[in-house]
Formats: sequence, structure tokens, C-alpha cells
Amino acid sequence: MLDWLACRFAPRLVPLTAHPSPELPEPSAHDDLLERTREAHRALEAVPYEPHGPTNAADLLMGMGCRDLVCREADQDPDTAGRTPNYRDLPTFQPLEVPVEGGPTLTGHHSVGAPGAPLVLVVHGLFDSHVCFYVVEYAEALRRMGFHVVTLDLRDHGRLLGSEHVPGLGLVEGRDLYLAAKALARAEGVSVGLVGMSYGAHCVVRAAHEATQAGDAHLLRGGVLALCGPLDIHEAVLAFDDHSRLPRAERLRDRIILSQLMKVMVRHLRLRARGHRLPAGEEWEAYIREVLLPGHPGEPPLVGAFLGKARSAQPSVLPEIRVPTAIVHPVDDPIVPVTHARKAAELCADNPFVHVRELPCGGHVGQGAVDGPGTLAMLASWFGLLRDG
Repeated sequence: MLDWLACRFAPRLVPLTAHPSPELPEPSAHDDLLERTREAHRALEAVPYEPHGPTNAADLLMGMGCRDLVCREADQDPDTAGRTPNYRDLPTFQPLEVPVEGGPTLTGHHSVGAPGAPLVLVVHGLFDSHVCFYVVEYAEALRRMGFHVVTLDLRDHGRLLGSEHVPGLGLVEGRDLYLAAKALARAEGVSVGLVGMSYGAHCVVRAAHEATQAGDAHLLRGGVLALCGPLDIHEAVLAFDDHSRLPRAERLRDRIILSQLMKVMVRHLRLRARGHRLPAGEEWEAYIREVLLPGHPGEPPLVGAFLGKARSAQPSVLPEIRVPTAIVHPVDDPIVPVTHARKAAELCADNPFVHVRELPCGGHVGQGAVDGPGTLAMLASWFGLLRDG
């Protein structure tokens, strides 16, 4: 009843697919990957972003939560997770499985694009799946631009919920995505790009690092785009246990919305606790200590050490990436504060392969509802310039 009442008052958000697809630019004329990257960075920064829809961050979260309410609840049960029929009206998307060497078989959907067009892999956020509405709308928007598109579930999400493969805060998910991209590139014979949202943004940055470490950066020459990513996982976990570390909302209504969202996230976390008790106030660190660490016996036993190794915003990750990478973050994100992106910008100041763009508003992954044409233009600019000619 409370969910129904809340959704009655939630703003109605215009989906990305309600806007016409922009034309793709001509592919970069540069053969050198670094020069192509620089051109794509300049073009991404130059795309206008002007608010047309609601700009209050809490209202955006409420609107997005209400339009995905059924799907997100279904995604917390292994029998229904990743199975909501959100692709039913998109017949070009067909079920797909991608085996990962030494890991799980990733499940999702695939739409075949124009001949020779690059493939873009779309990655969901925490406790969601590849069938969530915001993932589907990004996938369909990219399909309309002519790209091959793949959406996949991360470990312990969607159809992998409850599987034997324990998640690893991006440490293993980045490797999974890199190996999946490698398999897809081999099968399709095209370049690959990645776009991730929220936790998925963190994981695609880790994938860029994995490709670089493997000497295979050219594989992801299609570009990596990270939207609202928690790049400092340690800080994100501390903030989820101690909300005083998050930006404080001014309006009472906003504080109520954010408080309820955090309670929902803890409930979803407890459903994944595999029978372990998570003490109030330290649920997230307890989850890592009791659930994640035992599944990764080769990692440091201390929670802090594990969290430190999983961070993207550290000297051994962002400065080393040699994949075209763009980090986009609204300044009013109440869940993953913009400080994550600013810390990343400091670390990669001397790395021309990584660029950070701040948006004036958009909340947490709500930039498409604030400026749909601008968001589509950024997607088209970034992936369009980096596609093979």
C-alpha cells in the first residue's frame, strides 16, 4: 500500500527511448588509439547538457524506483531474478549466455546491429539485473543508433543470484566483463565498448584495467563509459553503514525518500547474506566479512585490505588504464557523491586515456530523465567517434 501511495506522487520520468536517436558522428580519423581517445574526450565534454525534466535528486530516485518497482523486487528472489519480461516488446533482443573462463556463464540479452558496427555491453547497478528498465532503455537507445548491444547479469545478480560464484566488489566482475568482451569480440568480429551505471560503472572501469593489465587494451577500443560509479569502494561501504558520510538533503521529503531507499538496500543485502547475521549499523562491512571474503580465500582476510584492493580510485588502477575511458558524474548524486569522480580526476590527471566530466544535475543515474537528448548525444558522441571506420 505504501509503495502504491508513493508511486502515485512520484514524478513521471520520460524514458530515453521517447527521444529521437541522434546521428552518429563520423568515426575518428586517427589510427592511433590515444589520439582517437583525446578526440572522443573533447567531443564528450562539448556535448550540451541542459535540464528539461525534474532536477531534484530524490525525486529522480523515487521516479526511477517506482517505474522499476516490480522488476527490482523480482530481482531479489532466485526464482524470478533477471526474468521480468522487459524485453518482450523488443523482439530484436534475444537471450544470450557467455561462458567466462574460470568464472560463471553470464546471462543476458543480445541485439544484432548494423553489419560491422561495434558492440556495446550495458552493465546494471547494485542489486539490479540486465532486465531493469534503465538498462533496457539504454540498450534500446544504443540499438537504435545501429550498435550491436549486449546486456549481462553480474555475479549474484539476476539469473546468477544465489549461484556458487561469489561477487567481489569489482575485483572479479571486472575480469568477468573483460573476458566476456573478449569472447563477444571474437564471435562478432568487431570492437567492443562498455557502459556501466552505478556499481556497474565501477565494474566497467575494472574491466578497462583488466584489459590493460592483460596487454589487450585494443580489445576495448570501442570505449568505456562509467556513469555515477562508486570508484572508491571503501568510502562507499563506509557511507552505506554511516549515512552521515553522504550529502544531507535539505527537504524533509527528500530525507524520507533517501532513508527509505537505504532501508530497501539493506533489506536486499540481507536477502543475499546466505544465512549470516548482519548486525545493524555495520551491515555492509559484515556482509563483506561474513559472505564475500570466505568466497575469495586468496584475498587479504582483513575487510579494509579487501576494500582497498577493490578500489578503482587508487594509483595502481586509474593511472594505469590504456583504454579510452570516460567517467560522467552529476554533482548532486546523493548515493555516490561526486567526490568519487573528483578523486578519480586527481589520480588520472596525467593519464590521457581517462577523462572525468561533471554534470550540473542528474542525481544517481538520473541524467537521462533530466536531459534525454543530451544523454543520448553523449552516448552517440563517445561510442560513435570510437567505433571502427
